[in-house]
Amino acid sequence: MKKGDIRKREILKVAEELFCKKGYEETSIQDILDVLHSSKGSFYHHYESKESLLEAMCIHRAEQIALKTIEESDRIDDPMKKLNCLMTGVFPFSDERLSFLMMLLPVFSTREGKSVRNCYCDALLTAFRKNVAEQLERCSEAGLTYYRDATITASICLLIINNLWCAVCDSLISSSVAGENLPDLSLLISQTRIAVERIISAPYGSLELICYQDVMLLAEHVRIHWKKD
Repeated sequence: MKKGDIRKREILKVAEELFCKKGYEETSIQDILDVLHSSKGSFYHHYESKESLLEAMCIHRAEQIALKTIEESDRIDDPMKKLNCLMTGVFPFSDERLSFLMMLLPVFSTREGKSVRNCYCDALLTAFRKNVAEQLERCSEAGLTYYRDATITASICLLIINNLWCAVCDSLISSSVAGENLPDLSLLISQTRIAVERIISAPYGSLELICYQDVMLLAEHVRIHWKKD
């Protein structure tokens, strides 16, 4: 690995640690440089701004999530369960991902954060699409699904899944900020699952997509940590 690439990864690693610990808005570029004992020139050689650094972080995180999910899916023999594992992996709600997501939520809720959210969703789609498409083909060969084009179908399903987890986050944030009870998200989740099953012509109930316990875990973290402006 080139020296420049090593430094770029070092900046990314330190920045993620600080963002998750202090918050994105509360962390300055100088804070990152102080830990690295580096100069602003070095930072701006690799990243145009703090926002571009966060977007690079989202891309890297999406790639790491996909790699781990693919490893988990390789241990599954049942074609539909393997497909479900890949689709479920897109949701950033599991315990080991929550610190990163909790850091992102205040950013997502701002006008400037829209591009960061889109970047993260696009990165997740890109990281998962190839393997989801390949697994769709295996399910089709087994007579479990039907569609016209695996890559296009995978993209559509992943777009819907991205929309679901973003909608869940928005709903939890809104209720927490307003001091309201947690909303009932079961209908939103079940209807999304049914939609994906119909797109791939899979049997009803053959997919789970999202663990409701993970949603409740996220809800509890949002309730505790979200601060009203």
